[in-house]
Amino acid sequence: MRRYWNSLFRRDDQRSIWVEQGDLGKEKVLKLKNKRYTVKIPQNINKKVILRLRGLGKIKGNQIGDLYLSIWLNKGDDIYKNLWLSETSARNGTDKTLRLDEKKITVVIPPNSHDGLTIRLKGLGRELDFSWRAPFLHRKRGNLLVKLFVFPDSISPKYGSFEMLGTEDMALEGWVYQKVDEVIRKIGNSSFPAAPIQAGAVADQFNEHGWRGVFRALVGHLKLTHVNIELAKSDPNSLPGKCQRTITYQNSTPVACKYLITINEKFLDNPFSVAAILAHELCHVIHYERIDEGSKVAGYRLKAEPDKLEEERTVDLLVFMFKIGEFQLRVSRDKRLTLGYFHQDIFERMQVIVLRKLNA
Repeated sequence: MRRYWNSLFRRDDQRSIWVEQGDLGKEKVLKLKNKRYTVKIPQNINKKVILRLRGLGKIKGNQIGDLYLSIWLNKGDDIYKNLWLSETSARNGTDKTLRLDEKKITVVIPPNSHDGLTIRLKGLGRELDFSWRAPFLHRKRGNLLVKLFVFPDSISPKYGSFEMLGTEDMALEGWVYQKVDEVIRKIGNSSFPAAPIQAGAVADQFNEHGWRGVFRALVGHLKLTHVNIELAKSDPNSLPGKCQRTITYQNSTPVACKYLITINEKFLDNPFSVAAILAHELCHVIHYERIDEGSKVAGYRLKAEPDKLEEERTVDLLVFMFKIGEFQLRVSRDKRLTLGYFHQDIFERMQVIVLRKLNA
């Protein structure tokens, strides 16, 4: 109603037109009240610009208002996506599948590509969200801009001389040797996969299915598909990851067990951060299911700090024993961030120790 009364009594008028990229900087003829006027289109328009054309508005009494001309550029909105691939794939060139909203597209990676390169795919962006005054038909789409994140195909752990370790690190390494033997006696050497999950496979899952695809890949690798595990993201102020267990009892007997794993949303933009966090939390599930089975019967009990630390370190060790510790090393090196309960040097040595013990 207010707009109606304003249109009746105000002298200024409004109108919208749309222009193409080729119209920028040129003159365009505008037909208004059976007359033709020449309008110079600005050279640079992002989405919309408003020009004030004096004396082309409504006539009220002895006065003439102005025309406010909204000029929309018909180019659409660009979409920005990241795509992860190995150095070999970038160097040789390849085709990669990338999730785009509810569909998947193929991105052609040219040979000799490099980290940070942006590939422009025309017409795969969004249509511009015009207002009610702007034209609706024949809207063009923006572009899809794919930025490449290139990672090493493989990494080698840094394993220095034992004599160079400090007293505390020597004790931690002794704990690693002892705990590996203890876990093998508990669940058997055959429980561990013969081969690790490759970084390229994790990156492909992330490109095609997002962070939940990485979760499904790790669940399959750890043979946990039969376990009731739910996944959710948490706010940026929480821990990197968390595993919560809920046990249902009937007549004091456990009849069902489910897990909720949460991952901090600020880590969700990197497939290897996702893999490192989820690997640790999923190994908590393995610890509960196969190593600390007595806790189901005993129910929840508050653990002392030394017992909590022992459990967390055992879970870190399980990550390496199940051949998914590589992601912990990648994250630590790339972001100088250790997502676990040992410092970087011990994780590097743990990778070597575990492989030696399991292959002995």
